[in-house]
Amino acid sequence: MGALERVLSGVVRECTALRGGEKCLLVTDHRATGLRRALEAAVRSCGGVLSIVEVPEQGYPGGHLPEGLEERMASADVVYILTGKLFPHGPRCVAARAGARVLSLCMVDEGVALRALDLDYMELSRVTRTLAEGLAEADEVFITTSSGTELRLKVRGQPAMAIDGLAREPGRISALPAGVAAVLPTPETAQGRVVLDGSLASLGLLSEPIVLAVERGRVVEVQGGAEAAELRRAFGKDANAICIAEFGIGTNPKAIYTGNLVEDERVRGSAHIGFGGNTHLGGTIESNFHRDGTLRAPTIYLDGELIVKDGKLVP
Repeated sequence: MGALERVLSGVVRECTALRGGEKCLLVTDHRATGLRRALEAAVRSCGGVLSIVEVPEQGYPGGHLPEGLEERMASADVVYILTGKLFPHGPRCVAARAGARVLSLCMVDEGVALRALDLDYMELSRVTRTLAEGLAEADEVFITTSSGTELRLKVRGQPAMAIDGLAREPGRISALPAGVAAVLPTPETAQGRVVLDGSLASLGLLSEPIVLAVERGRVVEVQGGAEAAELRRAFGKDANAICIAEFGIGTNPKAIYTGNLVEDERVRGSAHIGFGGNTHLGGTIESNFHRDGTLRAPTIYLDGELIVKDGKLVP
């Protein structure tokens, strides 16, 4: 067994608790890649009865899915989604409501798999859920960085989530790489300054910081170079694109910064800010735009209690 199949066999066993004879569906836009072959082999080695649906590379991000795919997802015991772009949330929720266990590996490549999926998932879940519980119980989050971030936001009563990679019970949805505790800010409460100094979705690693002024939960000014100008243009997509929609903390000890946000957001002790809509996360901000940017080494307080110090989780 090669390294990739070994890692994915651990994922199949630990993250989805696959049992022999269960019906598994792989939704993928990958062709004969090593990652796809390793996942197929891992499912079969654990006794899963595997079916595969290939989705068109261009259509599915916009919701153009093969006929009958939602029904096939809903009838499976376990659904694995291995796509190069983000797969729509709607079909995942349909499958979960029907009792499927859904695990997303969207935007995961072989490097990410070998590096950030080979984990003690029980320990990662413990750390991630503890942080998510803290976010759920807090009234205020305060974030600073040495590069100039000073942001306060209210979170009392808002949805909080833990992406721990575990979809072991019927109806559960999770994603890999695992390792994010996140909360949705109370609308119109975020106030201060955000300095994105890590990466930005669709642009990758930033060559220089992007400085954002935030008032009443909305970005009112964007400063920086060419990347800041691109974000400024993107904010013009609709009226709510400039909203502060999400705040998250990374908990994955093996994730590193690569420019791929699906891994960058998981870097242990880093943070990310989501802009735009958040209805897909359980929030109330409606927008066709959602983009995340990361902070490399934040210091974070919940109601005045230090939980992250210069990018290190406080025990």
